[in-house]
Amino acid sequence: MSSPNPAASASYAKPALELITLQTRGVLAAISDQMFPYSSMVDFAPLGSGDVLFLFSNLAEHTRYLQVNPKCSLFIAPNLNDPDAFQKPRVTLVGEVEDLGRPEASIQTFMKFHPRASAYMVMGDFRFWHFHLESARFIGGFGRMAWIDRNELAGP
Repeated sequence: MSSPNPAASASYAKPALELITLQTRGVLAAISDQMFPYSSMVDFAPLGSGDVLFLFSNLAEHTRYLQVNPKCSLFIAPNLNDPDAFQKPRVTLVGEVEDLGRPEASIQTFMKFHPRASAYMVMGDFRFWHFHLESARFIGGFGRMAWIDRNELAGP
């Protein structure tokens, strides 16, 4: 997925990355076993360049779907309840997840953003998943939008 206007996508890379790095909650959409989109509210930790880290229970429906098909999207929109929400910036990340298990580095990274999630670490069914960004659809408000390639979010 690419933008027909490369200049627009380059100019939106910075505000898109700001949304990704300043927010820690979004809506994950996985593909169900019936091939329908299945959405869940999730917490994440930004990793840079658009990648994020999730902590999912094996009991969660979306985890079951991601184990079969790792393709998913993450919608980040901090102003959903704002009366002018359609004029506010938002971004949809498109990519694939990778099951990391429970490495110490992931625990440390995630806990920086979600310290209360430490309670989940005593349960054996929680695992970390790395979301690898392919592209992002940034919408800065009415008429201001572009697809942004992963490399554009990485910066110069």
